[in-house]
Amino acid sequence: RRSSDLIRNFVSSQLLEVFRTIFLIVLSLGVMFSMNVKISLVAAAFIPLVAAYSGFFYSKIAKRFRVADEAEGALSSTVQENLTGVRVVRAFGRERYEIERFDQRNDRFASLWIRLGSLLSSYWGIGDLITGLQILTVICLGVSETVAGRITLGEFLAFVSYNSTLIWPVRNLGRILSEMSKA
Repeated sequence: RRSSDLIRNFVSSQLLEVFRTIFLIVLSLGVMFSMNVKISLVAAAFIPLVAAYSGFFYSKIAKRFRVADEAEGALSSTVQENLTGVRVVRAFGRERYEIERFDQRNDRFASLWIRLGSLLSSYWGIGDLITGLQILTVICLGVSETVAGRITLGEFLAFVSYNSTLIWPVRNLGRILSEMSKA
C-alpha cells in the first residue's frame, strides 16, 4: 500500500511540480537572455552540470531507497505477526527469539536509513557547492560587466534576481528526481 501511495503522490503532485519547474527555468532563462547573453550563457552552463549530477546521484540512490523500503516492510510484518500471534508466541515460549528477530530487523532498518540520510546530506552539500559556484560566477561576471559599462547597476541587480529564480527550480529538479526514484 505504501508504494502505491508514493506513486499516486508523485503522479498527482510531483508531475505538476515538474511542469512548473521546467516553466520557471525556461521563463527565467528567456528573461536573462533578453538582458545579457554573455552572463546568461555562463549561468545556463551550470544547468546541465546540476542536472547530470542529480541524475547520476539518483540513479545510484534509487536502489538504496528500495532496499530501505523493503527493510521497513520486513520490520512492519514482524511487528504485525507478533501482535496478532502474541498468544502463540507466549504459548511456545518464543518471546526472546521474537524480540531478537525484531531487534535485528529494526537495527538493519535504522542502519539503512542512517546511511541513506548521510548519502542525501552529501548530495545536498555538493549541490549547494555547485549552486554557490554558479551564483559566485554570475555575480563576478555581472560586476565586471557593470564596471565596464556594458550593463547598468539596475540590470545587474535584476539579473541576479532572475538568476536566483533560476537556481532554485534547478535544485528542485533534484528533489523531484528523489521522489521519482522513491516512486
